[in-house]
Amino acid sequence: MLTSSGCEVRRKRLFDRVTHVEWIVISDPSSLVYFANFCPSPFVFNSQGAAALLLLGRDGSAVLVADNAQEPFAKSAHVTEAIAPVWYRCVESAGHRRSLLVETTAKQLLARGVQDIGYEAASCPAGLIESLAVGGRRPALVNVDPVVRELRVRKDADEVTALRRAIRAAEAGFAAGLADIWPGMTELDAYRIVCDAAQRQAGCQVLVYGDFVSGPRCEQVGGPPSSRMIEPGDLVLLDFSVVIDGYRGDFANTFVCGGRATARQREMVEACVDAMRAGEATLRAGVPAKDVHQAVRGCFASRQLDKHFPHHTGHGVGLGHPETPFLVPESSDTLAVGNVLTIEPGLYVPGVGGMRYERNYLITETDFETLTHHQITIDQP
Repeated sequence: MLTSSGCEVRRKRLFDRVTHVEWIVISDPSSLVYFANFCPSPFVFNSQGAAALLLLGRDGSAVLVADNAQEPFAKSAHVTEAIAPVWYRCVESAGHRRSLLVETTAKQLLARGVQDIGYEAASCPAGLIESLAVGGRRPALVNVDPVVRELRVRKDADEVTALRRAIRAAEAGFAAGLADIWPGMTELDAYRIVCDAAQRQAGCQVLVYGDFVSGPRCEQVGGPPSSRMIEPGDLVLLDFSVVIDGYRGDFANTFVCGGRATARQREMVEACVDAMRAGEATLRAGVPAKDVHQAVRGCFASRQLDKHFPHHTGHGVGLGHPETPFLVPESSDTLAVGNVLTIEPGLYVPGVGGMRYERNYLITETDFETLTHHQITIDQP
């Protein structure tokens, strides 16, 4: 859960960057978390098909418009006012939910005499802009999408706290997977083991997504869990995220299930770990993101294995996945204090196996902090 002070600081930063409007309409669901800690649970009916809008004023106002079915989530939002138009009370038929949101928000803006607004162009309802036309004059619009995207690159302290909580839950999932996944289970069984452990650690229902593959499927880099039965000696590749209140890490491990790794597989593990260390050696603010990628790929190249490394070296994580910075050969990004990012070297050799190992890092003033501490190993206990 984000803090009230953290949300206020982020809203002030936004207005410091967008100087020529008095009001900004926030509409992207992840931005509603970022600026107001409004995060509806995806596991209940109240949030299905729902949307909300946040009106930010330069004077410090933060007005959340979310219908009455979302009141349980609005109570946790850090806002100065919450407006809950009645959409459905379980006693009469409900109207058009999004139309109600647009109409209510337009009335709030017009009542405040708003002439020009900042808005998230990629997600703001077109109907809201139409509704603001008065006397044939439409408000002047300032797209704040690029500013919001840039602000989110550097995580604040309350965001890092939220990330740590999600990461701890995922670490519990990795530990359970390494200990409890055995031959005869399906990949879906493996997924359930991970989910159960993550939820026990988090103390709440969580969303788990990612790669849960085994045997020959590992050579295809990844995929969702299937009904495939895990055979003795199969590699099991787990690369997943646990999402809590919108935030998530993203890390990986690969192990041999019910058997021992071959000599060639152990060489691949050693190469992946060395490549990870090579990437870590470059992690500091001011380093071009493409340099991190080159360090990892160069380590593989020194072993003539780079042709078996087909994907990115890493990327940012937080409210999105992937986020800036992108650790790729043509990246235009530069590492900055507050970045939370991954390094995920992997090798996929036909007939031998596919594997990936991944950690998450926070870029600090001096170098970096490793956020993930799951066991990286090819051997089950």
